[in-house]
Amino acid sequence: MFVCPDCKAPLEAFRCTECQVLFSITDGIPVLLSRDAKFQAAGQIGDRYDSIYTEHSDVWNDQGRTPQFIKYFASLLESLSTGKVLEIGCGEGYLLSAVTASEKVAIDISAEALRKARSRTNAQFGVALAERLPFPDCTFDLVFSVGVMEHFLDDREATREIWRVLRSGGTCATLLHVDLTSRKRLALKFSEYVWPNFRPFALARWIIGKLANPIIQPIQRRYSIESARACLEEAGLRVYKVISKESDSQASLSGPHVNICLSQKTATSLENTGGGVR
Repeated sequence: MFVCPDCKAPLEAFRCTECQVLFSITDGIPVLLSRDAKFQAAGQIGDRYDSIYTEHSDVWNDQGRTPQFIKYFASLLESLSTGKVLEIGCGEGYLLSAVTASEKVAIDISAEALRKARSRTNAQFGVALAERLPFPDCTFDLVFSVGVMEHFLDDREATREIWRVLRSGGTCATLLHVDLTSRKRLALKFSEYVWPNFRPFALARWIIGKLANPIIQPIQRRYSIESARACLEEAGLRVYKVISKESDSQASLSGPHVNICLSQKTATSLENTGGGVR
């Protein structure tokens, strides 16, 4: 299943058959991080997320990943494919556990997150980077992520890797939070907690969480829909639909800043990027 994240050669007992790098295993989870010097920060970022997942449970619920959202997004994913799927940045595995697929694979930069995800669903897990996916070419029918694109160390390399591991005709579903001004962020929180439905206890919990035990994420960049589309399409993925509250008022999304880009690896995209797999 796994290959070397850098040279893409097969692994034997988690040793690369070409470059001879031996990858470690933590609590039964393979750690398949790139040896490329430009990704050295990945280890520190992984440690940061290990701390987040150790200190918190149900980490992202207050950021819109509610049970209602998970049900909605899992249903959307199942309408795209129930074949072999990959989640990039699966976190605690709430979404992955709700997805129906013939085979589920997930990566995250945090081993602690994967330990929690493993307790919720049956899947293959690995610590890895989207920029250096440890999978063979043309492996998956569907690749998806929620709020992860903003964290890619190199978003162009990550989207090229997603293109590489998708089968021809496969789909990429990317949920991202578009950048908002400070005024729009304040207005969003006002509409979420104050008007038209005043939710004092939820507001108090949110304020206490922000003051007492805040979650500080190492976000690499902010996107607009246009810049996210450009990144995906430069990799050869054809964006064919964008879902938002504006386009679908019934979508279980936490606000107008949340968008889902659906893109596809087509025969045309293969030609536009210079041919077939490596």
